[in-house]
Amino acid sequence: MTLTPNAQLTHAGLYVDDMGAMVAFYTDLLGLVVTDQGDFLGRRLTFLSRRSDEHHQLVLVSGRHVEAGTALLSQLSFRVDDLASLRHFHARATELGVQGLEGRNHGNSWSIYFEDPEGNRLEVYTPTPWYVSQPWRVPLDLALGDEEIEATTRQLIGAGATWSPVEEWRAGLADRLGEIGAAATPGRVAEAPNSGLPAAGFPNADPPYRSIWTELRQVSFRQGWLEAGGLATRYAEAGRADAPAVVLLHGTGGHWETFAANLGPLSEHFHCVAFDLVGNGFSAKPDLDYEIPVYVDHLLAVMDTLGLARASLIGVSLGSWVAARAALDHPGRVDKLVFLSTAGLIATADNMARIRAERTKAVADPSWAAIKAMFDHLIAEEHNRIPDLVALRQAIYSLPGMKDAMVHTLVLQDPETRDRNLLSEQQWRTIACPALVVASGRDHNEYENTSRRVAALMPQAQLLEMPHVRHWPHFEDPELFNAAALRFLLA
Repeated sequence: MTLTPNAQLTHAGLYVDDMGAMVAFYTDLLGLVVTDQGDFLGRRLTFLSRRSDEHHQLVLVSGRHVEAGTALLSQLSFRVDDLASLRHFHARATELGVQGLEGRNHGNSWSIYFEDPEGNRLEVYTPTPWYVSQPWRVPLDLALGDEEIEATTRQLIGAGATWSPVEEWRAGLADRLGEIGAAATPGRVAEAPNSGLPAAGFPNADPPYRSIWTELRQVSFRQGWLEAGGLATRYAEAGRADAPAVVLLHGTGGHWETFAANLGPLSEHFHCVAFDLVGNGFSAKPDLDYEIPVYVDHLLAVMDTLGLARASLIGVSLGSWVAARAALDHPGRVDKLVFLSTAGLIATADNMARIRAERTKAVADPSWAAIKAMFDHLIAEEHNRIPDLVALRQAIYSLPGMKDAMVHTLVLQDPETRDRNLLSEQQWRTIACPALVVASGRDHNEYENTSRRVAALMPQAQLLEMPHVRHWPHFEDPELFNAAALRFLLA
C-alpha cells in the first residue's frame, strides 16, 4: 500500500469587484497584511497573509463577472513537503483524467493546477528556498530532476525577478506581524510579546540611537527664513545651487524635518529645498483658510524667491496633493513628481474625523502623550518614533496662534471643502509629467488605495511597493526610498 503524502490546506483565492473595499475588510477585520500586489493578464492580484511562514493565505483577484450576492471561490491550495510529493499528486491527477492540469514555477513555489469534477480550481505546491515578488510565473516541467529544477529557477529569478532568500523575507514579515522568533522557526508565532527578548528586527542588540541630527550631522545644509508671497517661511536648503531643483512638501500639521533622512542623499545630485508650508511649522500663519490653492501659491512664491523656474516635487500626504495640483495647474513649473501617502483623490469620513480629532486634541493640550499619539499613525515601528520629532511637534503646537491656525488647516477635513479641492480621476489622467508613487502597506487604507489608483491613472506613473511602512515611508526606510527616488529622478 502506497501512503499518501501529507498535504496541508494553506490558502484560498477570491474573485472580487471592489479591490480596495475587500483589502480593507480583510486587513481591518482579520489583521492580514498585504505581502504583494501586481497585475497579470489584465487582472489585479493582491496577496495577503497573517503568518510570516506563508507568503499568502488569501489572494484577491479583480474581475468578478457575476451578479451581486453570488459567492465565488477561485481556488483551493494545498502545500506538500517536497518535489517528490508534488510528482505524486501530478501522477495521480493524470490517472484520474483531471481537466486543466498544468505545472507552474512561481519562483517562491513549484505548483500544479487542475480542476475538480465540478470545475473548481485546485493547486498543490511545494515552497522553494526563495521569496520572489508576485505575480511571477514560468512553466514547470516535473520530468526534470530536483537539482535541475532548482538550478533553473535560481537562474531565472536571478536574471529578472525581485527576490531574496525566503528566511530574510520571513524575518521582515515576522517583524511586521509582531512575531518573535517566527523567522527562525517557520510557522511558530511568539507566545509572549513581552518575553524580554530583543526587539523584532534587532535580534542581538537594542535599536540604534536615532535623532534628526543623526541624519543631518554630515550634511552640508542651511536653515533660514525667507519672504515668500508676503509670508515669513522657514526653510532648509542643501546641494549645489546650479543643480536641478527638488522641492519637498510635508503633510498636514507638519514641518520640513520629516525629510531629515533624505536631504543628504538627494542633495548629492540636486538642489534640495524643504520648507514649512503656510500655517504649518514655524512659518507664518495668516488668518485665512488653507485650501489647496493657498498652498500652491505659497509653493510657487518660495520657488520664485529662490529663483527656481522649475523643480521636481516630493510630497507627503497633503504635500502630494499640493504637488499634484501644482503640476495640473502649472505644468511648466514641474519636472517630476514623487508621491508618498498620496492624497487628493479619495476622501473617507472616518479618516477625516480621525485627523481632525488627533490634531485638535494635540493643539488644545500639547502634552507629550497627545503629541506622540499622532506618530503612532504616521510611523509603523516604535523605534522610529523618535523623541526629536515629538519635542519638535510639541514646540510647534505650543506656538501662539497655533490653535487658530489649526482650525484653518483642518478645513480640508470638512466634506464640502475637501470635495471642492479634490482632483477628479480625469484631472489625474491629465498630469503628464513622470511620477513615482509609493504604496505603503501599513498606512491607512485611504492613502494606499489612493496611491494605487493614481499610479494607474497617470500616464507616466510607476508604483513603488513599500509594504513594511506606514505614513512616512521616506523617514521609516530612508535607504530604500532614497535609492528608489534617486533612480527615478536621475533617469
